[in-house]
Amino acid sequence: MTPELIGDAKALAALDACARGEEAWSIMRFEALVSDQRYRITGITDCDRRALQAFAVVSVGPFDLELEMIVVAPEHRRRGLAGQLIETMIEQGMALERERILLEVRASNDAAQALYARHGFEVDGRRMGYYPQASGEREDAILMSRPLAR
Repeated sequence: MTPELIGDAKALAALDACARGEEAWSIMRFEALVSDQRYRITGITDCDRRALQAFAVVSVGPFDLELEMIVVAPEHRRRGLAGQLIETMIEQGMALERERILLEVRASNDAAQALYARHGFEVDGRRMGYYPQASGEREDAILMSRPLAR
């Protein structure tokens, strides 16, 4: 299972809906992203069925990459797929000669924060009330980044 660029908006939207429910992005949003040069969508598929198991959406800026999301199918979690996608993103950033990778993560998502820390990301700050919640409340975002070696 080697990460590869994914251009199938329908498969991306289906996996996102399965994994994130009401927070999922629309198929129209994925259609726009797969045709936009500023974004890289890297995924991992099942070698036998070619079913999408996980993907990462990364925006490419002039100096940085920004991780927009990582999605892993519920039945494939805890198998290292998110870590593979992060490593691929780091390699892409270095190949593109970018300076760092940025991301935001929910303050309550300790598992994701630990995953990012294992891959060299450090906390830069906090964005108050960034994420909406079903209750109508808002949750803070933890800002993290990782420099890319030149």
